[in-house]
Amino acid sequence: MNWFRPLLMMFYAPARGMSEVRERSPLAISLLLALLAQTAYAFFTQWQFLDPLLAVRGPSIFFLILFQSVIPLLFIAVIFVPTLALLANVFERRASFGLVIQQEYASLASIVFYAWAAANIIAIPLVRLARATGFEAEFFVQFQKSLAAAVNQGSILPSVARSFADPRVQSLTFAALIILPLFAFWTVLGVREVFKLSAGRSLLVVIVSGILMFIIGPMILPLFNMVAFSPFLLIMLFILLRGYFGEVTRGHRARASFRQNLEAATLNPADASAHYNLGLIHQQRGELDEAQKRFERAIEIDADEVDAHYQLGRIAREQGRLPDAINHFNEVVARDQTHAQHEIWREIGATYLAAGQFEDAHDSLERFLEHRNMDPQGLYLMGRALAGLGRQREAADAMQACIEAVKTAPAYKYRTEKRWLNEAQQFLRSQA
Repeated sequence: MNWFRPLLMMFYAPARGMSEVRERSPLAISLLLALLAQTAYAFFTQWQFLDPLLAVRGPSIFFLILFQSVIPLLFIAVIFVPTLALLANVFERRASFGLVIQQEYASLASIVFYAWAAANIIAIPLVRLARATGFEAEFFVQFQKSLAAAVNQGSILPSVARSFADPRVQSLTFAALIILPLFAFWTVLGVREVFKLSAGRSLLVVIVSGILMFIIGPMILPLFNMVAFSPFLLIMLFILLRGYFGEVTRGHRARASFRQNLEAATLNPADASAHYNLGLIHQQRGELDEAQKRFERAIEIDADEVDAHYQLGRIAREQGRLPDAINHFNEVVARDQTHAQHEIWREIGATYLAAGQFEDAHDSLERFLEHRNMDPQGLYLMGRALAGLGRQREAADAMQACIEAVKTAPAYKYRTEKRWLNEAQQFLRSQA
């Protein structure tokens, strides 16, 4: 079963498992797997309290636990996943929040649901071990002492302490303390996989998202309880949101299908474009090493694949391999001096600028701005080149032109170009 393979991989190769989930696991399967794992964990940890109820209420208790297991998944789907996407996008600045949700919600939610399933599965033997060693019993004793001390200090109300004194509440608390660190671990890996953030930033995104979920959660818990325990409301909610989630999952399936078709096309030894397009997918996701391999393979098949040289140059510049970048850009210029609407010269200028060759950077950027004189990035880079040449007044003029170009840009373009406005303003402040 394809959905079971990535789940197993998450225990011995979690990064690869996350990648498999992102590429191939449908959101519905991920949700079902998380629900089953959550239900199994709930039965295992709460069976001592459910056994008496089973004699009274019969098999209906199973449906009660099933509906209770829906509540954490609703929190994850409605609060946690969008918050992860929002905070990750703050660091990465990939696009607007709405576009990121549209593009990545299905992948991110699938990964988070798999993380929840894996955490529930691995927590079962851990709880069993805690009970066998007496760790759980010791936890309950210390928990009671902490509650009593908090009441004596006036930190919590006696009524709150009495509610936590309920053995079932204590058992649920212990179960949550076991599962949450495991869930956080796999979620951090998932955020890294989807957004290509550093480990530190991924951890920060997960921690802040978790804190926000615990703050917002109590406010909307009554609504979730009402929905979870009402099959009619669940059906209504499904009908209302079916179109939106259908669109999100349809886009995810389309991208997965497109990639599979491209991978199949790479079997044709004469098809350079398939390797190039796969390289673009990897490059967009930040998988630069894999993208580089695809672009290089495209060039092996067709030495005149200008686009592949162009992207290899960009990757080399991003990785700090500046001579390699210039070599690839020279291959592009030798074949097409107007490639990518003259952006080849902007890339060459940026590379020379990174190398500290300000005169060469100035000449290349000048050629670019002859044709794209309102390009904010080009103007910003020209300002940097002029500053490197000691022409401070002209550098300030270029930065001011960059700011004006962004401010007068259409709304859709302003969001993507705002970075250069901020950079130019920061440069001008540093020169003041």
